Amino acid sequence: MAWVNVAEVIRANLPTKKEIAQGVEYRRRNAKVSFYTDENFPSAATQLLRRMRARVTTAQEEGLRRHPDENHAAYALKHGLVLLTCDRDYLDKRRFPLIHCPAIVVFNFGSGSMGEIRQSFACLKTMLRIPQFYDKWMKIDAKPDGWAESARYLNGTTARTRYRVYQHQFQEWIKDRRSE
Repeated sequence: MAWVNVAEVIRANLPTKKEIAQGVEYRRRNAKVSFYTDENFPSAATQLLRRMRARVTTAQEEGLRRHPDENHAAYALKHGLVLLTCDRDYLDKRRFPLIHCPAIVVFNFGSGSMGEIRQSFACLKTMLRIPQFYDKWMKIDAKPDGWAESARYLNGTTARTRYRVYQHQFQEWIKDRRSE
């Protein structure tokens, strides 16, 4: 197994014409992802997102403090928002199966320093650029040193992929096909 630059992976698996057209249409419409933070998400991280010009609403602003996790997930799904949290309960596949969830990003900010929060936000860069792939059926487990994405596709299949940013390069963990 090895880390490979994502640019190489994309060159080996070029997008279809339909995928390109979809991306162009979202760009033309200037579609943007919007986030919802539950009460476990630090206010410093919310403020940083807003400085990055991200659209963010919070559980406190929506009057949803002290609500169960299921209510936060339902609110985000109903309003087409990506749920941001530090509550690892959302990674439970039985309580929150991909098919019934909004896109959810569960953060572990390490010590909670602004540097580690920024590093953890690396997983949001693709989401901010191409939001059409992050509306639902996606969970991301994000840490300062990388993240794992679990996704469900329209055909019912699921996949889990690991990513990191290393020496300013966006990388994906892939199985080394030479060892097969």
